[in-house]
Amino acid sequence: MAPRLLFFFVFFTVQYSATAQMARTIYQVFDVDSVKTVNLDIADIYEIYSWAGSTILIETNVQLSHGSAEILDYLIKEGRYDVAMDTVVMPEVKIYTKMPDRKKKRVKTPDGEITEIPDAKIFVPDTFTWSDDKKVLRRKE
Repeated sequence: MAPRLLFFFVFFTVQYSATAQMARTIYQVFDVDSVKTVNLDIADIYEIYSWAGSTILIETNVQLSHGSAEILDYLIKEGRYDVAMDTVVMPEVKIYTKMPDRKKKRVKTPDGEITEIPDAKIFVPDTFTWSDDKKVLRRKE
């Protein structure tokens, strides 16, 4: 009887941990060759890092609790975590979250509400500096 109980416990624990949290990383790249100023309007938690590249790379790690891989894949495919660049006022651009109000549009399943935690790393060319509030990037002169 004890081996069956142990098997059930191990199986349940593995099954629960496999469905408890999903994570994916999304990469988006933006060309900033002729850009002097970048205004960031990113809805997620983010950190800025300097790098030797010539583009801005945004690496968003999305963690989903109480969901499945299929749900996370669907949300990514639908553009829920996409970032875009507005170049209308060149040489100043705006990089923004395309769906900033997703906190209002919670995802619900028969098992309950899904918790999503997007966390971004923004890699900025070393030819730029950023403001203290990390919302404005300026090319060094």
